[in-house]
Amino acid sequence: MGFFFIPFQVTTSSFNFRMRVPLFIAIPSCLLITLLTWWLGTRHTDFLTPPSNADLNNIRIQALASLPISNAEKDAISIRISGPELANLTPNIPKPYQPIEIGDLSEPQRIDTYSDRASEGAGKLLGLAKALEERGKTQRALLAYERVLDLSEANPEQIYAALTAIRRIKPALPKWKPGHDPQYHVTIHLSTGPTFAESLPTIMETLTKRLAFAASGLVKFSYQTRISQSAQAAESATTVAVWMTEAQSKKPSTDVMSFTSKGSKPLTEQLNKTIFNLIRSHLLKTTSYNPAPEANVEPSLALESNITRLLWTEFGKSLQPAEAGQ
Repeated sequence: MGFFFIPFQVTTSSFNFRMRVPLFIAIPSCLLITLLTWWLGTRHTDFLTPPSNADLNNIRIQALASLPISNAEKDAISIRISGPELANLTPNIPKPYQPIEIGDLSEPQRIDTYSDRASEGAGKLLGLAKALEERGKTQRALLAYERVLDLSEANPEQIYAALTAIRRIKPALPKWKPGHDPQYHVTIHLSTGPTFAESLPTIMETLTKRLAFAASGLVKFSYQTRISQSAQAAESATTVAVWMTEAQSKKPSTDVMSFTSKGSKPLTEQLNKTIFNLIRSHLLKTTSYNPAPEANVEPSLALESNITRLLWTEFGKSLQPAEAGQ
């Protein structure tokens, strides 16, 4: 190494002498030594030609081998390889795409079909449903979409995808039990004032038919009204109380929900909403299935899509008298 100056001092009893290296010698010496060291270290290095793919791949492999990670973690790291060097290297090639397992399509369909596949996750159920649709097995596809709602641990996006598909394909399918008597019969009870005494029967006739369609023929609905004769002004809001039981028995029963209404149109909308909430809350209390998604759309549409056919069956079953279920 060079020095800017080299002082030394000689001291004796007879003289005192100091010498300094001149700057015009020290500075060039330092620069010369620095340049010589750099040239000797880099004279065989090519800074202009980019490394080949083979060189890069070898560097990646050496770096991966030196990392302090387990073999499983190494296998999970993908190495990017291109060009003719691919034939000379053995990278971690991803596993081939696994097709959806459709299962035996000749097996009879049940209302709880694909329940055994709910543990695979909502994503695989959605993939299964799509694959079934592509093969023209729409009824089976609907069952797979329904398992996303009532049995899988689906996230909001997956629930929305299943609901969208159910609303698209269910109206075009026949009832689950066409031409047969439904297994369960449910009565809707209504208690209100004389304001709706004339309009309520027409509304309920339409509503019970829609409920039977929503339940795909698995549950039959009827209604009973109880009109209170207490005087009410025509312009005042009227209270309507609603609950449901099995047709031949008053117990067990759903909870009682009530609302107020001032006209027939809001009455229809509020009845749809109240009946949906009654069914949803009752299923939540009496079964271990996932709760039906909340009615974030028109309540009549939620009745037809958010409650699966399996849950309609469970609802009818839950209202049966204890002795009937034994």
